[in-house]
Amino acid sequence: MRFLKEIVQIIRQFNPRMSYSFQATNGQLDKSSNIQLFYEGLLNDKFDDDDAAAQAFYNAPPTDPRYKKLKNKVRKRIINTLFLVDLNQPSFTDYERAYYACCKDWAAAKILFRKEAREAGIHICHRVHRIALKYEFTELVIDTARILRLHYGERGGDIKRYEGYNELFKEHEHIWQMENLAEEHYTSLVIYYVNSKSYKQEIHEQASRLFAELAPALQQYETAKLHMIGNLIQVIACMSVNDYTTTINVCRRAIDFFEAKPFTYKTALNVFLYQKLVCLTQLREYDEGKRIAEKSLKLLEAGTFNWFKCQELYFTLSLHTGNYQQALQIYDQVQRNKRFSFLPLNIQEIWTIYEAYLYYLVEVEQMEFTQSKVKLKKFRLGKFLNEVPIFSKDKRGLNIPILVIQILFLISRKKYDEAIDRIEAIEKYCSRYLRKNETFRSNCFIKMLLQIPISSFHKAGVKRRAQPYYDKLLEAPLEIAQQVHEIEIIPYEDLWQMALKSLDLKFHRSGSTY
Repeated sequence: MRFLKEIVQIIRQFNPRMSYSFQATNGQLDKSSNIQLFYEGLLNDKFDDDDAAAQAFYNAPPTDPRYKKLKNKVRKRIINTLFLVDLNQPSFTDYERAYYACCKDWAAAKILFRKEAREAGIHICHRVHRIALKYEFTELVIDTARILRLHYGERGGDIKRYEGYNELFKEHEHIWQMENLAEEHYTSLVIYYVNSKSYKQEIHEQASRLFAELAPALQQYETAKLHMIGNLIQVIACMSVNDYTTTINVCRRAIDFFEAKPFTYKTALNVFLYQKLVCLTQLREYDEGKRIAEKSLKLLEAGTFNWFKCQELYFTLSLHTGNYQQALQIYDQVQRNKRFSFLPLNIQEIWTIYEAYLYYLVEVEQMEFTQSKVKLKKFRLGKFLNEVPIFSKDKRGLNIPILVIQILFLISRKKYDEAIDRIEAIEKYCSRYLRKNETFRSNCFIKMLLQIPISSFHKAGVKRRAQPYYDKLLEAPLEIAQQVHEIEIIPYEDLWQMALKSLDLKFHRSGSTY
């Protein structure tokens, strides 16, 4: 059911005129047909799952043969509708229009070849080949050059054309091999960051070696895909040790390279604008960061994976600049987007963590939810912890803000006994996992939090005891700390002031207040 819903959302974006109706194969539309009703149900989120859909149509379980047959018909019709893409949408770049047109035409050409309609197939093949060369669609260049080489060698007997397409095939086959090698190297690196955001020194050495291996190909070939992935590997080499200044330089060179192309390759531009925004936020260059975030969002289509990732950074930037209402507006946009539920679970978890920090800001009266269009329920700490199983295991990564927000909530809600138990537990955690330079700020902040129960939650006592750790925190500001960018959702200096406001001038010990 999920995959059908996702395709329907794509159809809505690609071809709005086809969003609300399926035309039958005979050209007639039966608005009462089960196929149409099923499609409308998918479009309007009437069915949560197969159980709901099967009950709606046949009052039966999803294993019912009638339901399986209906679902299969809808699946086929939906996939066919994908090929009716409206290429004239203003949101498409020339690169995107060319890509979709080539995919459709190449599929048609292959069907024609299979049906022995060679003249028509070759005519389309020539067109796809020209466009693929212009826009650097390496795989399509290889496919079409192979067919044209065979055609002029086997059928046409045209030696000059045969040799020309043969040379093109060999050259682009090598480019394709380099692109695939780059993709393999990139995937072998990024896989370690999917469910863990901790510092990874060993990745720096591996990424540096793999980039050096690709360097000759990057100098020899200019294809967009090769340079996007190659530069991303260099970014990983820098970001794995949190070298934000060098990363900005890599991104700047990559952006210049892609902006010089005769076509607009939004994917690559956004990838490096995204990485640049990460660095600017960590270096506290907030004005430039805001400009980059807004530039990136203009290039992105709402609901795409990169759009969600950019919104993550814009959200963090807003929190770091104290613009909490803007952060709430970003959260609203993300949660209301119909494609949010199709994101990988680890990405959804990140927004669950962000939501917890928004709730905390409301609790300590730093902002209000009155402007939120998303229906929000009362925040429950236990439920929150159950909703972040992936990053709760990321001990040197995103588990840190999960632990921090637990303690902050317990203090603000004056659940002192619970806070004591939690804080005692994280003292061992701190000594075990947060001893290296890249977690220095987190170590300092948690040590500050540990002084709260030691000082019996007395505001003046807490400030006095925590001052040495606070001074150390100030000595290692974000812009020089070797810290993974996802960890500090709100700057610790700001969170500390909020935590202090939650305290009073009374002593609170287990079971008593005086």
